[in-house]
Amino acid sequence: MEELLGVGVMVALIILASSVHRLVDRKTRNSIPGEAEERILARMDELDRRITDVQDILITLDDKLNRQS
Repeated sequence: MEELLGVGVMVALIILASSVHRLVDRKTRNSIPGEAEERILARMDELDRRITDVQDILITLDDKLNRQS
């Protein structure tokens, strides 16, 4: 049960991080000059891909734990 709670907390943190990422992306889109903006957006896109990968892994683990219970 504790493992399931831990997985749930991790999924919630990932969703929160993704929301913050999108908020920062919207706010910085028009306020940072060209080259710096491109670097930041590239880093944020990479972070978004990594967060999505971690979220997929956690969902898979949660499904496996639910099958075992």
